[in-house]
Amino acid sequence: MDLVVTEELARAESQQDAASLKRAYELIKSANLGKSEFDPTESFSPDLFVLCAEQALKMGQPAVSEDCIQMYFKVKGPVTQFLGRAHLCRAQLCAPKSTENLEEFENCVTQYMKAINFAKGEPRYYFLVYNASVLYWQMVRPFLKPGYHHHLIPSLSQIVTVLNQTEEEDKDWRAELMLELLECYLQAGKKEEAAKFCATAAPFIKANVPQKYRQIFSVMVQHELMDELQLKEEKKTSISLSVTFHINMLKAKLDKNDLPEDVNKILKETYDHLGSYGHQQLPSIR
Repeated sequence: MDLVVTEELARAESQQDAASLKRAYELIKSANLGKSEFDPTESFSPDLFVLCAEQALKMGQPAVSEDCIQMYFKVKGPVTQFLGRAHLCRAQLCAPKSTENLEEFENCVTQYMKAINFAKGEPRYYFLVYNASVLYWQMVRPFLKPGYHHHLIPSLSQIVTVLNQTEEEDKDWRAELMLELLECYLQAGKKEEAAKFCATAAPFIKANVPQKYRQIFSVMVQHELMDELQLKEEKKTSISLSVTFHINMLKAKLDKNDLPEDVNKILKETYDHLGSYGHQQLPSIR
């Protein structure tokens, strides 16, 4: 029977065939009720519940997906990657319909964290940590608005930590989430946590994703998240960072209505730096 269901699901995926999905679902459901048209002694893999749920989700049939996931958890199959995948399905099924419903948000986050906490303990399941982080981020993006950032901090900080623990190879993605977490700390008024986080995030980004380093450097300057002497030393390493330093230092002073008297001199020096930076970027003539 497993083979028949697998073939139906494969057809449903390759041909986007709703009838094949329905046939697979009905076979699974009848087998679960012990009324299979096949030999009842034939083996039936609980993995099929999850495979059918995933396919139903892709094809816009959440009710079928939900039913398959419920059947999967009731049979209590062996602990395999499909347990993590089932949590991911459930998380997607309970995605909040509005940013006003924080209870739905918290419930959905709980499902993503179940998948992540399950997968982080076994290297062969690390791919699920990555998948969960991507799906989680798609879900939370609408909550990146004033007054909501603090709701993301507990889960996003855990996800960033787990991606570091599992040494996720997509370092661009890790850096992206680090920058988003930093922004959440700042928007939530948690400057101390932001500064502490920068102590590890900034060196990681500088070493592994240098193209994003100027972004975190500018945030550190503007929000004074690092010792000023350290920042001044750092800006000496490149013209780009020097320009970034002066612009964001002025932004920080402007926010406090504390512009220095020599602001015009700083702007002139920054403009001159920009000019030499522009010349540096010119390719050589062949």
